Amino acid sequence: MGKANQQYLKAIRTGDDAGLRSIYLDFLPRITSLITRNGGTPDDAQDVFQDALVVLFEKCRDKNFVLSSAFSTLLYGICRNLWGNRLQKRSRSEVTLIDDFKYTDDTDLVETIIVAEKESILWDNFRHLGKDCQQILTLFFGKKSMQEIADLMNLTSAGYAKKRKFHCKATLLEKIKSDPRYREFMS
Repeated sequence: MGKANQQYLKAIRTGDDAGLRSIYLDFLPRITSLITRNGGTPDDAQDVFQDALVVLFEKCRDKNFVLSSAFSTLLYGICRNLWGNRLQKRSRSEVTLIDDFKYTDDTDLVETIIVAEKESILWDNFRHLGKDCQQILTLFFGKKSMQEIADLMNLTSAGYAKKRKFHCKATLLEKIKSDPRYREFMS
């Protein structure tokens, strides 16, 4: 694996700002070209590119992950598959993308993309919750007890913290279920 490939993967693994900027500068124009040639907008390209980086981050966390192609090939292929999936969901039919080469890589890529899209729906809707709900759920997901949450948020009791957490989770689920992407994903 080349030095540049290693640097790109390291930037994704560690969240290195300079390295991630380099990935954007080096690869976003080509991804934008792919998406716009296939019915998308530059904004669509940004979304797909960011989702692809999430997919790569998930893959990099797997200790068994080995890059079996050039980084650019993997990134391009993930973006191509993500965009193809979105077009297919919109049209409810088979989609063929205009492309200059075919991408092939490991078989669990489709599952990784599905997980990334689910996570994207979750976190996009999480950001639309009120700050209190975001804080309660963040603490809860961080394995804090109800008493710790009550103490940290100056709530009257662990019981009240539990009630607020239940309300916040219900609100989040409601937002997710009303998200058009969720409805497309589940149909």
